[in-house]
Order: sequence, then C-alpha cells, then structure tokens
Amino acid sequence: MILTNCRKLFTGLVLATCLLLAEQGAAQRLASRYAITYLMGQGIYTLVNGTSGQGNLQFETRSKSNLYVDRKEKIPAAAIKSFTIDGHTLVPQGFFNFEFGEHEYYAEHAFIEYADTTGQLQLALYHTTEPTGDMTTYFTTYLWRRRSEKSFIVGPNNHKKGGKAYRQRLANGLGQWPELQQAVADGLATFDNFPEYMHRANQPIR
Repeated sequence: MILTNCRKLFTGLVLATCLLLAEQGAAQRLASRYAITYLMGQGIYTLVNGTSGQGNLQFETRSKSNLYVDRKEKIPAAAIKSFTIDGHTLVPQGFFNFEFGEHEYYAEHAFIEYADTTGQLQLALYHTTEPTGDMTTYFTTYLWRRRSEKSFIVGPNNHKKGGKAYRQRLANGLGQWPELQQAVADGLATFDNFPEYMHRANQPIR
C-alpha cells in the first residue's frame, strides 16, 4: 500500500513538473519569437501601481504587448507605466494601424519609444518583428501624431521604402506643413532623415 501511494505521488510530481516546464517553455518561445533581439537584457520597470523592479527584460510586440521578466514572469501592458533597457525607455502608449506585406493589425497599448515631444507634431519609434515561416524580420518604424490626438500615423521604417501610393496617403495628412508634406510625397523624407523634417515642421513660423 505504501509503495503504491509513493508511486502515485511520484507520478503526480512528474506530471506536474512536465506541465510547469511546458508552460514555461511556451512562454519563452512566445517571448523569443516576438522579442526584439537588439533591445533586450537587464533593465528596470515601473508599474502603474507605483511598484518597480528589475531583471532580464524582453517584450512582445504586434497586436499584443507584454513585458517578460527573467523569461518567466509575464506582465501585460495595462499594468506597466514604463521600462528601460540599455538607455531606451518605452511606454505602452501606441495606438495605430500597422501594415507589413500582407499582414495588418491594430496596435493598442503598444510599447513605443518617444523620439521628440517638444512640438505640435510628436515623434515616436516602434520596435517590432515580422515572423514569416522560419525567418523573422526585425525593424524600427517612426510614428507621428498631433499633440492633441491619441492615435499615431505610421511613418517610414528602416526595412524598406514605402511605395508612391503609401507616401501619398501619408502626405495627405500633412497639409499644415508644406515642406514635410512634399518631402514625404516625393520620397525624400526617409527613415534616416525623418526626425530632421519633423523638427523643422515644429519650428514656429517667424
């Protein structure tokens, strides 16, 4: 009887351990598949309830945003105020429609890094991934919005140039800033110089 009970207990412990390892493995695979490889590592984070912590951080992008601490603790964006990795501070304040190839999704509370908030036009960076089969593309995209608005508009990224139709759609919302509008429509405003055009657009007219 004792031997039978011990066997049952041992079997139960083995099954529980396997389930726990499977859950941890799934969380690690999820974090790894959507984590930004150039923006992960030791960092600090602050929650909306005022508590803070530190650890090995990586974050999930695309339509869902979660922060992973030490590859096991998962914190949803709604609970996070901000976190910092390698001097980059990100906040869950990104609302925008995103397209990449044939894929499209709506990002809500996406982690973004503000690049310029001094003028009427605000500029931010969105670090994301695009898994396709066995390959994953990592890239950074500029986002911009008027100070009075909540949602961002997706600008140029460092992966590829947008086509003429895309540039024209983006330029249509920039009529108040003729130089920036023309540069976007003509393809002169690229990922490398987009902040410069935005900075000039934010300068007061003399």
